[in-house]
Amino acid sequence: MTVRRVVTGFTDAGEAAFLADEPLSEVQQLNTMLSSVWRTDSVSTLQVPPKVPAENGFGFPMPGGAWALSWSIPPRSVAGEGQKQDGVTRAGDLPSGAAHATDSIDISVITSGTVVFALEDGTEQVLQSGDLIVVNGVRHTWSNRGDTIATILSFILGAERTAH
Repeated sequence: MTVRRVVTGFTDAGEAAFLADEPLSEVQQLNTMLSSVWRTDSVSTLQVPPKVPAENGFGFPMPGGAWALSWSIPPRSVAGEGQKQDGVTRAGDLPSGAAHATDSIDISVITSGTVVFALEDGTEQVLQSGDLIVVNGVRHTWSNRGDTIATILSFILGAERTAH
């Protein structure tokens, strides 16, 4: 799915303006396709002018930062399968494997298809288009057991892990 991004900001004269209106390119990470919608390592001040994803790159934000991305899982697969990760994905990295945990609070909306979100103990939740999940740094996997691509829109807030 191609994501169209419209970005507002300010001109050099300080007037509100549309700074971008463009389709986002996708980057492949293992078997998952990612489109970085927005990323910043701090939300304490407005970015004037705002930075675009190409300037910020891909990867989980530092504590206090934010990242919005659209991503997809192919049919009959697990996101990131084929690579195992035992630890926590650190700021600046992408998840490297199916089972992973991140130092972040992730708010994800299923925009198309159906996914299965599983915790490390094997308990699962089936999430369908329109469902939302908040992930608080737990080790988990995402899988698509259906016959069509599943697409997720995620808003990731960088956090500091203090336990677990």
